[in-house]
Order: sequence, then structure tokens, then C-alpha cells
Amino acid sequence: MRALKSLLSPEVALLPIIKSDAYGHGLLPVARILAEEGVYGFGLSEVSEALRLKEEAGLNLPMVLISGFERHWLPEIVHHQFIPVITDLWQLEALASYTASRESPCSIHLKVNTGMNRFGLQEEEFEEALRLLLENPQLRLEGLMSHLCCSERPEDPVTKEQLIRFENFKKRLKKRGFKPKFFHVANSGGIIFLPQAHYNMVRPGIALYGSYPAPEGEEKIKLAPVMTFYSRILSIKKIKAGEYLGYGPLFKAERPMKIALVPVGYEDGYLRALSNKGFAVVMGQRVPVIGAVSMKCLFLDVTAIEGLSLQEKVILLGGPRREVPAEELAERAGTISYELFCLIGQRALRVYKE
Repeated sequence: MRALKSLLSPEVALLPIIKSDAYGHGLLPVARILAEEGVYGFGLSEVSEALRLKEEAGLNLPMVLISGFERHWLPEIVHHQFIPVITDLWQLEALASYTASRESPCSIHLKVNTGMNRFGLQEEEFEEALRLLLENPQLRLEGLMSHLCCSERPEDPVTKEQLIRFENFKKRLKKRGFKPKFFHVANSGGIIFLPQAHYNMVRPGIALYGSYPAPEGEEKIKLAPVMTFYSRILSIKKIKAGEYLGYGPLFKAERPMKIALVPVGYEDGYLRALSNKGFAVVMGQRVPVIGAVSMKCLFLDVTAIEGLSLQEKVILLGGPRREVPAEELAERAGTISYELFCLIGQRALRVYKE
């Protein structure tokens, strides 16, 4: 967070994205730490996440539901004064109807579609949304936002077009007399690569957890992995040339080998796609994952490591010196670091260190 702050003007508000259990890092511990860093509030996807922050962690910062909401969430949203992001016209209509008899204001953000075509009001829906806001003074427009689909590529025509469209929405909004407090489009890539898109609020996500949205980010900001995934050597075996290993079998030894069994598999979020592709670090040396990743275990080729013993520590992701970069491991699996974090964070025992 502090590294990201160094790229921002002091007046820019921070809305850290901690949805999906803080990308597998633990919703409550992450929120508590970020609250100490002076953030504006939290970006969440589920009303249940907001309730946990308020009731279990005792946090009363603004809770922004960045992906819209389900109709049955309305009682809790309104009662607890959570801030819904309007991503579809029906949501604004439902919220206006539900709050029609209320005197206290209900803050909202409008999300507009600038080209990603996922969440957000279409251009032709925008005027209707403004009309509904004018007719429902109990709804207070706090922010206008959109989402960039390739912010890590600032020169991409798609990025440039999205920013142009957002500016057009902004002008239309002001022309109708609206003066929201916040304008925001920048995710982690936007913060790092698009200073012109910071506006007065940003939404850091993957970079909070020490992962770069693109390799070029390393030239602009120094990040360290927040999550390190450790295991230990459960068994050490020797196999002969010509012998097979694991399911499939997906691996055949071309020489005598020493292999180590690690009690981590796809049940623990370590992707089966890393069969014969992944790697780990043992005693300071990078070693390959060989054979099929099973539900409960994987194999490492430790032939080159002398003096290896049972219970030796294995770094499977992260590490104090980025020994196993999430970005590299994800690329080998044909995915992104976000997925690795979310999956690995679901089952593993977590130990938090200051």
C-alpha cells in the first residue's frame, strides 16, 4: 500500500479491493492492516463481506459493493449504509423504490461501461439513470466509475478509447448538474501505468498483494509478495531410468533420479495444470515439479540437492526474495496470479507476520 501511495497525489483517495477473501489472503486481517494505512474504505463484491468487516472486525469505514448487488441484499445495504455500485438500470430502479419513503440519504456510485462490456450502464441508459436520480433525492450520487480492461498497456487503443468514453460520461454528468465527490477508473495497472487516470480515487487490487499486473511494472514500483506458500518434504525416493511417476503416467525418468514427495495437490489450490511445468525452491535451489499433480501431493526432482532430509521446507509460491514469483508460476499454468492466490488461500493454514 505504501509503495502504491508513492505514485499518487496526497488528495487521491484509496479504495483497496479486498473481495474474494482479499484475493485469498484473508479478509479480516487484510482489512485491519489497510484501515491503519488511512484508506477511504473497502471495495467488496458481496454484502456478506461487508457484514463481516462491520460485525466481526468492528470496522466502520465505507463499504463499497463494486460489482452491483442482488435484490435481496437491499435491506442490509440500506440498514447498514453500505454503498452499492449501480451496474445495471434495474438496480437503480429497485433501490429508488426501496428507499422511496426514507428521509436519510443512500449513497451510491454509478458504474458506466466504457468498453469492457462486463458491469456498467450503457451509454443509452445513462440519461435514464440521471433522470431517476433527479426524481429520487434520497439517492446521493457519491461517485462515477468504470473499469479498464488492459490498464497495464497504456498505449493500447482500447485503453485510450475507454478513457475518452469515461471523460464523455463525466461531461454529461456535470452538464446535468451532478457533482459527485469521486471519479475513479484506475485499478493496479491504472495506478502504475496511467497517472492521467488517477482522478481523485483509485482501486488497488492485485498490486496490494505484491503481484505486478504486467512485468513492466517492476521498472516503476517495488513490490514484495505478501503470500508465501510453504510445505515440507514428506518422502524421498530414488527411481531408475525408464521408470514412471504418478498418474497417466505423465513422466518417465530418462536417468536415475531422486524425487521428493510434497503433501500439496490440487485440493489445496495447487493447479493440476502445473504438472511437469511448475517449480519450487528447496534449500535455496529451484527444482521442477515432475509428473502429474495429484489431489493430495506433487513430486519434485531433487536429484541435484545434496544433504536433503525429510521435513525440509519447500517454497511453492512467493518467498522472502520472490523465489517463486506468482506471475511466472501462473504463466506456466496458463492463468494469472489472481487465480493462484484465490485458490491457494482457501485451504492452507495461514500464519500472519508483521
